[in-house]
Amino acid sequence: MSKGKLDIPQKETYTVVYRAGFDEHLTADVAYTDERGKQTELKELNGEWDKTVTLKSGTHVQLKTLAIAKKEAKGEYKILVDGKVVSEYALRGKRLNYTLEFDLP
Repeated sequence: MSKGKLDIPQKETYTVVYRAGFDEHLTADVAYTDERGKQTELKELNGEWDKTVTLKSGTHVQLKTLAIAKKEAKGEYKILVDGKVVSEYALRGKRLNYTLEFDLP
């Protein structure tokens, strides 16, 4: 899913919060845009995950997750920019694939 350029006031930096919650049966790999504007990958996460980063104007932001379980489970995802919800989503299944990308003004 791509949101393109966000419709928010332009400023020098933004606070981006990534949140994901994975049922106990899920194991997830997560990749997100870090403070340097690069992709950071984390492997085999489960439970609640939360990361706050400060990003410069014009940064391409991306969150990619792939969670796998042996039986149906639920994953919940939320991304906020300066406290405003940009995306909130929940998925169910054995293989949950969630990707969101957007550009900061």
